[in-house]
Amino acid sequence: MEHDEHNRGMKIGYDGALRAVRAIDRQIEYPTSDLNDDVQYKIIYNAQKDLLYKIYQAIKEEKDEYTDD
Repeated sequence: MEHDEHNRGMKIGYDGALRAVRAIDRQIEYPTSDLNDDVQYKIIYNAQKDLLYKIYQAIKEEKDEYTDD
């Protein structure tokens, strides 16, 4: 019984972390500037999205490894 409760608690924690990453991902807006350095903003945007994707994947891998699905 304790293992099931622990496993359920871990799933809830990992799911909360995944929801937080997705919420931050939704806040990042694609740059729509007409300025000359628009390329710089696109690079920053892509770097942010790449980092969030890596964090999301790491959380998912941890969840799969440490919980019984």
